Amino acid sequence: MSLQKLQDEICRGWPDLTATDLSLKIIEFMAPLDEQELRMLTIPTLLRASGRDRIDRDFLTALAILAGSSVHVLDARAILTDESEEEFDLDGEELATARREGSLPHPESGKLIDDFEAKIIPYFQSSDRFLKVRMDD
Repeated sequence: MSLQKLQDEICRGWPDLTATDLSLKIIEFMAPLDEQELRMLTIPTLLRASGRDRIDRDFLTALAILAGSSVHVLDARAILTDESEEEFDLDGEELATARREGSLPHPESGKLIDDFEAKIIPYFQSSDRFLKVRMDD
């Protein structure tokens, strides 16, 4: 699959949405980045890539298209900073479980972290699918 086919898949799946255009802008932004840059795509970075200056419904829909659909070019992740300023990487499954259950155990001690949402920084990284599609171009 090529990047163009990936973009066509988005246009077919979500026609006539502003979020579709934002998704395409994000993919165009990601396409020339090196693998290291694709490992941490922050919300502010993706906002700039989409041409937005604030998080709104269209931007969140674009993220859902790119991360939560069959398109799957982004993987959700987060960094947890604990009381001792130590950082831990959380994958999307760990983050989803914590949000669903309302608690997050410390990755080392297992002790539940109070107010964990205030101690995480969400970000995205390119999925393996995106890297493969980009290599095929």
